[in-house]
Amino acid sequence: LVSDYLSTGAVPAEEGKFAALNAALWSDGIFLYVPAGVQLDVPIRVTRWLSEPGIAQFGRVLILAESASRISYVDEILSDDFSLQTLTSNAVEVIAQDGAHVQYVAVQRLGRGVFYQSVQRTLAHRDATLDTLNVALGASVTRVDLNACLLGEGANSDMLGLYFGDNDQHFDFNTSQDHIAPHTTSNLLYKGALDAASRAVFRGIIRVQPKAQRTDAYQTNRNLLLSGNARADSLPRLEIEADDVKCSHGATIGELDSEATFYLMSRGLSRTQAERLVVLGFLGEVLSKLPLGGVVEKVTRVIKEKLAQH
Repeated sequence: LVSDYLSTGAVPAEEGKFAALNAALWSDGIFLYVPAGVQLDVPIRVTRWLSEPGIAQFGRVLILAESASRISYVDEILSDDFSLQTLTSNAVEVIAQDGAHVQYVAVQRLGRGVFYQSVQRTLAHRDATLDTLNVALGASVTRVDLNACLLGEGANSDMLGLYFGDNDQHFDFNTSQDHIAPHTTSNLLYKGALDAASRAVFRGIIRVQPKAQRTDAYQTNRNLLLSGNARADSLPRLEIEADDVKCSHGATIGELDSEATFYLMSRGLSRTQAERLVVLGFLGEVLSKLPLGGVVEKVTRVIKEKLAQH
């Protein structure tokens, strides 16, 4: 099973420079196999801790869910702050066969001094549901390349993202929703808050192949700037080769809602408390989708710690 899919089924070495580097140097990984008909009600959670600064780490994740199976997987990676620059590179391959339901969640809470790079590709076959959720809170530089391939008729993919930047953090997200079969759906929503001199770049594309009629695809990126020095760039695109589809994209970049802040202050909250609630409410649409209460609490705590420095 591993040899049939690893580095070939989803993320081949020829995919790009980051995929090639990972394929050449990876030294550890996780393989999760869900047999046909097996449905797991409790999410599987793996936490990885980087402890050695100045050393590059290359890992892989391969998830294979056979027909009519169900699995939710939470992948946490964290570390202390490092004075020496450190690289961590991940390649994630998720295959959902006919009728399977897979949720992949990545929570990145790395320390400063870390360059985090992740190549993720999901393959959804007939009537499969394959959802992803990326949370990026740490690291000095974050780059995520996510490609969702809807290969079979009736396949569906929800793609969620949440990020919060402070100091001079940089986030770079590159997403693609590839509709190859007819009657497929995808919905992407990435939301982020940026403080101090942090920056986020979002590049997203929806591709619809000629045979993928009756595609239903949406893509939205929303950014909240908490500082005059913060910056967000959003570049959504459509590439449509079919004539019977519903596709749209949107992007917003704005500041804190002054009316909402004023309303909360009129109810007795301080400005700091009011702004904190507005930001948490903005991110809550994605935050509420995390499958484990303990993970939600940790992510919320990190966001509150960042807001306390605002």
